[in-house]
Amino acid sequence: MADWRSELGGFLNDKSDAKKEDVRGSELGRFISAVVLPGFEEVARELERFGRQVTIRHAAESAAIIVTHEGEEEMTYRVQGRMFPVGVVPFAEIRSHERKGLRLLRSESMFRSGKPDYTLKDVTTEEIIRSFLDHYKRRVRME
Repeated sequence: MADWRSELGGFLNDKSDAKKEDVRGSELGRFISAVVLPGFEEVARELERFGRQVTIRHAAESAAIIVTHEGEEEMTYRVQGRMFPVGVVPFAEIRSHERKGLRLLRSESMFRSGKPDYTLKDVTTEEIIRSFLDHYKRRVRME
């Protein structure tokens, strides 16, 4: 009986997971501010030139750009991070509707193919913009 109590006590008293989350949060927050948001702002300016309404939202651990046209959401593109052995690895979550249908599609995408052997410090604003554009072109159909 004492084994599970010790295990639970050890788990609840272990601060290493909290420290990892603090490091992850602060690294990710700096990445979002310095790399992701400038890219989103550039993309927003261009999309607005073509009649799109763009909303950028950000928090400590993610940032999203939401694109609408004539009152319909075209796509939401969110950048987040996951902890891997190499460090915090950014990825994108993409939300769009299936060809003007009612079905909502969600997918995740890494910024580079292969195993996640890159971290936040390796991804550039240009990669963020290019990834957004690739997904936008694939998911939004011009009528």
